[in-house]
Amino acid sequence: MKSRLKVYCSVSNLSQIRDFVRSNLRSMEVNSRTMEQVVLAVDEACANAIIHQHQCDGCSHIEITLYRNEDQLFVELKDVGKAFPIDAYEPQSNEERINSHSKGGMGVLLIRSIMDSIQIDQRQDYYIFKFIKNL
Repeated sequence: MKSRLKVYCSVSNLSQIRDFVRSNLRSMEVNSRTMEQVVLAVDEACANAIIHQHQCDGCSHIEITLYRNEDQLFVELKDVGKAFPIDAYEPQSNEERINSHSKGGMGVLLIRSIMDSIQIDQRQDYYIFKFIKNL
């Protein structure tokens, strides 16, 4: 069974997203450590979409879908426009980040370290990030 949540692009909705993910993962009987890791990864991906893709435009929205297939958990983030190339993005090294006084840039690294696979399905008017976690 798939669970979906559609939210408007405001950072104030991130808590609703975290609650949605946590609640659904509990019902899917995902252990608490994995659940909190996935909540963190989804929160980061959604925050990036809301802040960077939509500039916190409360009139636009994103959609999150969760489902489990035996020993794999799937999280889909559907958004409009062109997908950020998360699969090809190379974050700065820690030394480069320190030297440039960069405050960001760790989100993609965090998502990659938590999720086992990331796929991008680019369509004409929207894209879907599919994050897969082996359970």
